[in-house]
Amino acid sequence: MRKKSVISFISWIVLGGSVIGSLFVGILVYFLLSSSGVEGALTKAVFSTIIIQIAFLLPVYIIRYMIQKYIVDKINQVSQALKEISTGNLDYEVKIEGNDELAELAESFERMRISMKTIMEKLEAGEI
Repeated sequence: MRKKSVISFISWIVLGGSVIGSLFVGILVYFLLSSSGVEGALTKAVFSTIIIQIAFLLPVYIIRYMIQKYIVDKINQVSQALKEISTGNLDYEVKIEGNDELAELAESFERMRISMKTIMEKLEAGEI
């Protein structure tokens, strides 16, 4: 089974919100134009809906990129480190730059890895 990504789920939510928002604006434009007696109100409302949706696509892509870069990639790095350490590779280092909770989590995980490695080395040397 294919693993679902959180970023894909978030992207669909944001994209869905932009579609609903642009449809809402299009409906409002239609009612405003038709109540003012403007000819071609429906055509103008459809075009405004399409233009607004296109204008929303760029921010949606930028938001998706930022979430991917600043959150999901860091989580994937920590997840990969967990997999490596769980298989016994205590030399696998976790290096995450930043000043956020995910960097703090990675730093704590790195301290734990070093402690585990030190304990394993002492056990192998017969010091414990």
